[in-house]
Amino acid sequence: MLPLTIKAQSQDSLPKKAVEYVVDKFAERRPFSIDYKQYGNYNSSSTLRGQDLPDGEFTKYSQLSASANINLFQNRRWLVQVNGFYRYVSAEYNFPESTAATSQTVSRDLHYHTEGLNLTYFSKLFGKTVIYSGSINVDWSERSLERVRGLFTGAIVLKANNRTKINVGILYTTDPGTFIRVIPTFLLEHKFNESLTADIFLPRYAYLRKKMFGNGRLSAGWELDPQTTFFLNDLDENRTTYQYRQVDVNTGLLYEHILPGSITLSLRAGVRLYPYARTFEKDRSFTDYTWEGRADAAPYVNIGFSFNPFAKPKK
Repeated sequence: MLPLTIKAQSQDSLPKKAVEYVVDKFAERRPFSIDYKQYGNYNSSSTLRGQDLPDGEFTKYSQLSASANINLFQNRRWLVQVNGFYRYVSAEYNFPESTAATSQTVSRDLHYHTEGLNLTYFSKLFGKTVIYSGSINVDWSERSLERVRGLFTGAIVLKANNRTKINVGILYTTDPGTFIRVIPTFLLEHKFNESLTADIFLPRYAYLRKKMFGNGRLSAGWELDPQTTFFLNDLDENRTTYQYRQVDVNTGLLYEHILPGSITLSLRAGVRLYPYARTFEKDRSFTDYTWEGRADAAPYVNIGFSFNPFAKPKK
């Protein structure tokens, strides 16, 4: 889902509206970002092939992620981008042994990265701007290429003026490991005044944002993180490759501050809700799972940086 691309480009007068977004420094899309997140301890329960496993506790869980999204070509009708995403997770899980009162600790470091090419086309339908987007992504495990998947979106701009922007659309993915492969989307951005804005892009996030200190912005709300996925090998004697997928809902406060050099510092804190996590064979669907886990809510803190080395300094 490319909400920033859609918001920055999906206006009836594309060049004019793009300039308006550049004026708003926080709406500027930055090609590179890096992010570190640390979670507090939390309890979890799970089942394997329908059988309950001993409950345990995550005593360590952290994530480091990095992403890149670079424009290769852009004109009034077309936008061509290449993108990449990497995530590293370090986890430590403590659970009781079934035959004694002692506990056992398991540590795991996991790596996942994906690269892709995205094409976006801007058109007109019934006098409204329509955005079509398609991408091809390659998913990798620590060992090898695991999957090639496609993602397709369409969105129509229902309203676009200086105060309110409304888009509706639909998303389809070929990834069998996604819980819902066809998803309607809705984008609303409404400025109550020069400093207070409602920014909603469903099902991805919903925030109330307030500009502060000239170069700062404080946001309160929630954000869906569906990106925690890994491919697991050597879990059984058949050397089957499994996919692990987890979806988090992060609630809390986000403060962003624009630094010199087109760098944005992000500080976030709140509570992570853990709706579900499942492991299934790579070629099967999310609903045809082998293992399922659930966990209690957990506090988290987050620091991130995003930057645009291609930005031209203002005169």
